Amino acid sequence: MPDALPRLTTAARGAALAIAVALAPVASLSLQPPAPGAIAPPASASPCRPVSGEEVPALAALDAFMLQFLCEHDISAATVAVTRDGSLIYSRAFGWSDEQRTTPLTPDAIMRIASVSKPITAAAVRELIAEGAFTLDTHVFDVGQPDGGLLALEPFPSLGDPRIADITVQHLLEHKGGWDRNLAGDLTYMEVSIASAMGIESPPGRENTIRYILGKPLQHDPGAVAAYSNIGMLALGLIVEERRGQPLDIVLDGIMAKAGVAPEDHGAGRTFKADQDPREPYYDARAIGPNVYDPGGSLVRAPYGTWDHEARIGQGGQITTAAALARFAACYYVNGPNIGMPRPADDEGKWRWNHSGSLVGTNSLIRQRGDGFTFAVILNKRATDGDWIGQIRNAIDALIDTGSMRSQDIEPHRHASPDGNER
Repeated sequence: MPDALPRLTTAARGAALAIAVALAPVASLSLQPPAPGAIAPPASASPCRPVSGEEVPALAALDAFMLQFLCEHDISAATVAVTRDGSLIYSRAFGWSDEQRTTPLTPDAIMRIASVSKPITAAAVRELIAEGAFTLDTHVFDVGQPDGGLLALEPFPSLGDPRIADITVQHLLEHKGGWDRNLAGDLTYMEVSIASAMGIESPPGRENTIRYILGKPLQHDPGAVAAYSNIGMLALGLIVEERRGQPLDIVLDGIMAKAGVAPEDHGAGRTFKADQDPREPYYDARAIGPNVYDPGGSLVRAPYGTWDHEARIGQGGQITTAAALARFAACYYVNGPNIGMPRPADDEGKWRWNHSGSLVGTNSLIRQRGDGFTFAVILNKRATDGDWIGQIRNAIDALIDTGSMRSQDIEPHRHASPDGNER
């Protein structure tokens, strides 16, 4: 762990100014550049968070920003990774892996990524489409219509809306299935109520959750309104699993492998801390609630049992590293009309896409740009005051826009994994 914040090079001073401009509305985070020839003063005599991973002197401004941001918002763990033209140029960890704040976090920490799981699931769907398994226009649910559908699940207690027969694969990829959580709530999180209504043990699992949802009315005509929904990727994950004849996590590991991600750097998250990957940090949240596996029992910390994390693998239950996400973004589109599609070699331009994720105890971001850069950020705490992910995205974008990350002094690098291999 360094004894003090890294000194800023001339290039990094300019980057710090760009970050300050990008965050001008956030007065407490203004990184004012030092006077010409001066050294940027550290926020304190030593960093308020341990920092690990290969140091990149030309990107000292990014280190400084992350430390200041994490300290001001009391975020105890974060990983950040950046790629340039497909090569990893920055991979660092800030903070600690444990609640007691004694064990420094490492860049290969594997963390919950919430809805950033969706582009990875979408990539598995796109692969099946490319193979001819079905098309974007194929109906998703087989509810008795003449041409059927991909999922033959019996609605509970009966079909709640005849328009469900019209929902297609494309509708789900575009969040146009007809559900609107702003009007009806997020049905995928009503697990205890679903189990009670169906007379089964809680949690109900993915298939029973879909059956219950099929028994409820839609809020819009399919294809008419884009309304962010977890239901779409829940259903698409089941389709991928059924068509591949493999557990979804194994299929998604294969997708990540095509982006150069090792199997141990991606997987399915677990509900309870005792079952989690040893590289996962503590998820910071003070809220408590009913345990979905024992609704009448003792209350639990919200990140550890108030939802069935395993059931969210398609929509928001995956775990991975920041470096893995940045690599994925270099190979696949992470949002927009082409979400999940492989990126062609000639997609340069001024375009930018990102996907964010949020759970109690988690905030995540994956960002890609038409100028060859991608980056990913994972936090172990959900925003409590403002748009944390948006502020971090703007700051890193500003740093890239200054040209600092194009410096020839920045060499691609690898980081060691717990098994001793480099990747």
